[in-house]
Amino acid sequence: METIKIESLAYKGYGIGRVNSKVVFVGYACPEDTLKIEIYDEHKNYAFGRIIEIISPSQKRIAPVCEHFGICGGCNYLHIPYEEELYQKSEIFKTGFNKVFKDIKYFNFFGFTNDLEKRKPDYLKYRQKIGLKVSPPLIGFYKKRSNNVVDVGYCHLAKEGVNELLKNTRNILLKNGGGGSNLLNEISFITLTDTGLKNITFGLKNHILSRIHDYDPIFKDIINGTKADNIFVEFREGGGDGKGKGGKGKNIVKYSRDKDGKNTYDNYFMLKDKKFAYDLPSFIQINKGQNENMISIITAYLENLTEKKGIYFNNALDLFCGYGNITIFLTPYAQVITGVEENGFSIKLGEKNLKLNAVKNINFMMSNVEDFLEKAKKGGINYDLIVLDPPRTGIKGLVPKVAALNPSFVIYISCDFMTLLRDLKIFAEMGYLIEQINLIDMFPRTYHMEQAVFLSKTG
Repeated sequence: METIKIESLAYKGYGIGRVNSKVVFVGYACPEDTLKIEIYDEHKNYAFGRIIEIISPSQKRIAPVCEHFGICGGCNYLHIPYEEELYQKSEIFKTGFNKVFKDIKYFNFFGFTNDLEKRKPDYLKYRQKIGLKVSPPLIGFYKKRSNNVVDVGYCHLAKEGVNELLKNTRNILLKNGGGGSNLLNEISFITLTDTGLKNITFGLKNHILSRIHDYDPIFKDIINGTKADNIFVEFREGGGDGKGKGGKGKNIVKYSRDKDGKNTYDNYFMLKDKKFAYDLPSFIQINKGQNENMISIITAYLENLTEKKGIYFNNALDLFCGYGNITIFLTPYAQVITGVEENGFSIKLGEKNLKLNAVKNINFMMSNVEDFLEKAKKGGINYDLIVLDPPRTGIKGLVPKVAALNPSFVIYISCDFMTLLRDLKIFAEMGYLIEQINLIDMFPRTYHMEQAVFLSKTG
């Protein structure tokens, strides 16, 4: 056992302290805590420890609202006030940024605290989607650093509509033992969404279609008992390991709630003033309010270029565009917009979204981003605006290919600031100035954060 004083917080929510001059990262610690800890993972220059006893709690420490905090792997910051969380996230980002950009100019850095009061109301009950794991009779989330399931009947980060789906779905599955057909034992995961449309997805272990329909009665009971608009049943036919690998591929059976005896529900949700089609396997942003905030930040930046600087884009490109979450909001600022996405299903949804919103100046293309960039370069095609919203891994190796298309402006949306900083440094070395950084708290009470970075080409 060791005694440690926590100095600050680090990436992934760890508290930082020192034992015999060695840096130790401690989960669920609060700045100014004095703790008795156990070292469970030691390296040459650093170690990880777990709290055994809080000797002297920080004045900043608060009681978490959730009984599962510290057991469930979902939340990191329920033990500190939200204002402290925002401050620490800003400091974590700035520290990382300043290490990478020691001698490179940037300006107009915006942290969280500029609009704290605007963000404050939705630091709980903001998730419009949760993914549950099943280990009968347990339905919940994985424990921290484990594949064991914590039984959870209510999630404080989820919208009330999602929690209502959770309660009713649990009741039906547990009360009926899977509808008398042992359905609960066949389920590997459950996804609940409430975007205005209420949807439930059940991931089943390997099945054939004829067996899926043995469960029709209970799926109908669930859709009636939960008032869900749709149930999606996802499975892999013909072998596989039950975790999405092997077999003949993913299959989906859909059940929709009838209205007056007809399936009349329009499968779209609203994002700001736009309609977006919804169907499995649609990706949706977890936090609708902050997604809209992010879009407003992007459009405000573009509107400023248009109105104050007279800059209007002829040829814009949105890479990793998905179903057009950002693409559709670019329409007032560019003559022609190309959205590039590798997932064919997302492209189909994007094309539906163009029709839903009567948009004429967007073309969606199904392509691997690297392949697209190489073909565009060979074809001599340039883009004056490029928007990037890559996965957590960023665009390592692709920055020169993006820059080769000669964009005057680049907007980079990231959900992992470590890979973002790596890529931004390369942009800076290739002559791009970081004009503005907005930190967006897309995932309150967790260590995750979103960044919107605006770059312009110098010279």
